[in-house]
Amino acid sequence: MSKLGDAKLLGGIGSILLFVPGVNLVGFILILIATKFVSDEVGDKKIFDDMIYAVAAAIIGFAVGAFSLFTGLLTGIFTLGAGALIGVVAGLVVIWAFLIVSAYFIRRAYDSMAVHLGVDSFKTAGMLYFIGALLTVVLVGFLVLFIAFIFQIIAFFSIRETLQPQGGQSMPPPPSGAPQTTGGVKFCPYCGTQVSSSSMFCPKCGAKIS
Repeated sequence: MSKLGDAKLLGGIGSILLFVPGVNLVGFILILIATKFVSDEVGDKKIFDDMIYAVAAAIIGFAVGAFSLFTGLLTGIFTLGAGALIGVVAGLVVIWAFLIVSAYFIRRAYDSMAVHLGVDSFKTAGMLYFIGALLTVVLVGFLVLFIAFIFQIIAFFSIRETLQPQGGQSMPPPPSGAPQTTGGVKFCPYCGTQVSSSSMFCPKCGAKIS
């Protein structure tokens, strides 16, 4: 099975596990691994980097928020509840702020995956993650996040096991004798378009250029 096939299976299963209490962490790990496979396969390191930033922001946010909640409750014992209220509010604000940061990086990663893989459901999932994070302060955000999880499942299971050009059409075979490089200039082996020597994808047909 190709890396994209592995990403499809691991990402899809991981997204389903997010709904199962007690194994949510396993789901997040599987999604992270799937994102790494996609990042390597399409040659875009920023995808995995953005997902790492999202995970780090979530962990830091919950850690700092939990600490604020704990210290606030502890202080409340000596201040007849005033400190507890401040601690709870501060903790929730910190968690909310870092959740938004995390969702922002998830959206960036999924937007890139949507472009490279031709799976628009990733773009939708990323947008819903960000909107849901913003709206969690009024609780409706949790419903939006639930819908984002569903689109995430659809997106991962929609991944094709071979890269497709942008637009979702089948990749044509490379024309015989098409030049790869000429005098330091690089050409797409599928459509012959001149591309930058550092480019990994053709800007015209979306084909991967090694």
